[in-house]
Amino acid sequence: MVEQPSVVRASIIVAAAALLEAVLGPYLTFGFVSPKFALIGIVFAVSALRDLQAVLLGFFGGILLDSLSSGLFGVGALAGLAAGALSGRVSAVRRKGTERVLLSQVVAVCVAAFGLLGWTARNLAGYGGPPLAEYAVAGILPDALLNAVIAYLVGGWLLRIVNVKSRVWETT
Repeated sequence: MVEQPSVVRASIIVAAAALLEAVLGPYLTFGFVSPKFALIGIVFAVSALRDLQAVLLGFFGGILLDSLSSGLFGVGALAGLAAGALSGRVSAVRRKGTERVLLSQVVAVCVAAFGLLGWTARNLAGYGGPPLAEYAVAGILPDALLNAVIAYLVGGWLLRIVNVKSRVWETT
């Protein structure tokens, strides 16, 4: 049995995760901290794909997140692009059994990058926001830790959905 990634399943997971974040995200927000279901879905769904597929699907997930949310347009697309690229690179060096831990760390880095991108975009657009030190301690770090724990808990399930086991007949 050989595990092969399914692009269709990965696309459905990314779309469902972005929709889940758009619907449930506003209700699960506590201050600066909220679960980022779209980034978790992107990281785990594209982990088994090739690099170009991972980057394109990450960008698609980010655009979908931007179109469904009320934030500044482009921040989610850039975060999704980074999530796809990092997940694709980490999957090249992973060992069997360590996927969840490594991909949970990627989720934490992507959520921190998403928070920094959002803070920078709001300040550059003139909307203002909290001071960076306060936002980093009260928003970015707890947000990254929360999402890393969520990713670790649901990561194995997501990896089983994306990877399809198929029988390959070998001739000797």
